[in-house]
Amino acid sequence: MSEPGPVDLERLYREHYRAVLRYVVRRTGDRADADDVVADVFLVAWQRRAELPAAHALPWLYRVAANVLSDVRRSEERAGRAYERVGSDLATWVEPVPGDRLMALEAAGALLEPLSPKDREVLMLHAWEGLRGKDLATALGCSVTSASVRLHRARHRAQRHLTAAGALDAEPGARRSGSTVVTSGKSRTQGESS
Repeated sequence: MSEPGPVDLERLYREHYRAVLRYVVRRTGDRADADDVVADVFLVAWQRRAELPAAHALPWLYRVAANVLSDVRRSEERAGRAYERVGSDLATWVEPVPGDRLMALEAAGALLEPLSPKDREVLMLHAWEGLRGKDLATALGCSVTSASVRLHRARHRAQRHLTAAGALDAEPGARRSGSTVVTSGKSRTQGESS
């Protein structure tokens, strides 16, 4: 078996920079921090270019970004604990994300908050980054079957949390319309029996 050919990192950067940046901004809400993380992602891509799967480069970059973000979070947690030990106040100023996007990110974050980090990640990769099949598996670092199972289970747990919080009806296929519940094409007023 021959070794993989050289990866054109300039092309990789041009083609995937914006997607990786969106991935990171959606998880940090801070453009300045996101720029630093994206720079680290492409540094890792350069250092590990022999491992980079050409057919699944973007999902591989997403996995690298997830690892870099984890490292950043651990580092921030250690710094926070250090500040607490010395009794200093730590104030973090975050560059705001513009209006509607910030509201959408906050709403999505609130819906995803009760889920485990692994469930949140698989749901965000699927919904926000549009990954499926082999691409999702590459981003998660697992087999296609495992990725499919993780996505299915995360969706199920998310639905249970939303139902328990009253954001969804317990009845499958039902949706709210004011005080009317619509199921299977029939509508009824809340409190009215089926």
